[in-house]
Amino acid sequence: MSNFENDGSANYGLIVLIAILAAVVSAFVTYKATATSSGKIAVLDVDRVAEASKSAQALQKAREGQLESLQKMTEDAEIRLKAEEDADQRKRMSEIYVAEINSQKEEYDQQYFQALKLLNQSIKETASEIAAKKGIKVIMLPNSLFQGGEDITDLVIQNME
Repeated sequence: MSNFENDGSANYGLIVLIAILAAVVSAFVTYKATATSSGKIAVLDVDRVAEASKSAQALQKAREGQLESLQKMTEDAEIRLKAEEDADQRKRMSEIYVAEINSQKEEYDQQYFQALKLLNQSIKETASEIAAKKGIKVIMLPNSLFQGGEDITDLVIQNME
C-alpha cells in the first residue's frame, strides 16, 4: 500500500490540525475585516456586568425567593399527603398538588425569564450608548476576540444603575 492510499482509518490528528488552522484563519480574517472597515472594536464581559448589576442581584434574590416558595409548597403537600390515610384520596390530592406546584413554577419561570430579557436589553442599550459616544462600531465578548479591543465592561457597569 502506498503512502497515499487510505487504509480505512481516519487520521484524527490531521483533521484536528486542519480544524484549528481554519478557526485561526477565520478569526484573523474576521478581526482584520472588522478592524479595518468598521472602526474601533470593544470588548464587553456580560457575565461581569450581570454580577455587578444591582438589577441582576435583585433578580437573583427574587429567584431565590421563588425557589424557596416552591420548596415550601412541596413540603406542605408532603405533610398533607402523609396525613391522608385513604390511598385513593392521597393519589387525587397528590395529582392536585403536583399540578399546583407545576403551575406556580411555570409562572415563576415566565417572570424570571421576562426579567432576564429586560436585563439583557438594558445591558445592550447601555453598551450601545457607550459605543456611540466612543465611536465604537463592534462590541465582542471577551472569549470571541483573540487580541485587542477596548474593554468597556466597567463603563457599562457604571452606567447601568
